[in-house]
Amino acid sequence: MPKRRAGRRPGVETWLLLAVILLIGLVIFTRWFAHPRAVGVDVYFVRYDPVHHTGALAAVRRPAPPGPLEARLTAAMRGLLAGPSPEERRAGIASEIPAGTGLRGVRVAPGTVTVDLTSTFGRGGGSTSMLARVWQVVYTATQSPDAPAVQITLDGRRVEALGGEGVMIGAPLERRAVPPSF
Repeated sequence: MPKRRAGRRPGVETWLLLAVILLIGLVIFTRWFAHPRAVGVDVYFVRYDPVHHTGALAAVRRPAPPGPLEARLTAAMRGLLAGPSPEERRAGIASEIPAGTGLRGVRVAPGTVTVDLTSTFGRGGGSTSMLARVWQVVYTATQSPDAPAVQITLDGRRVEALGGEGVMIGAPLERRAVPPSF
């Protein structure tokens, strides 16, 4: 009878197979974790209901760089100020933010985002337009639980009320549990 060999060692084929599996795993791991992936942000525009004559916020997804919250919110605000795409416009999505409004900066502090816009933001439109544009900024800037409130400033200064309608923006504004209609 042949004797059994105790502790039989794996052959060269087994070692090669293990090496290939480890190499594939390393490549997958590196591609998944080492290469930054695009992150999306929500940008809030307005959709008007022609039957009921009301408007509501409408979220659309935009690409944003991975990284700090400030960079992602800056990308979101730039997307907001750029306005809806032609396809979104055809779908009935609009913006109440006046053309020519510029972004001077986004700063994130514990609990509050400060969005500094040019004074063009406060020009033109009636009360519906003023409310809609403020809520567009509020919802776009407060999409992270790390910053649940936004302070809107114009040309680097805190302004108590926006426009002749007196939409109050002098204190940080928080996202409502139920988005407003206007």
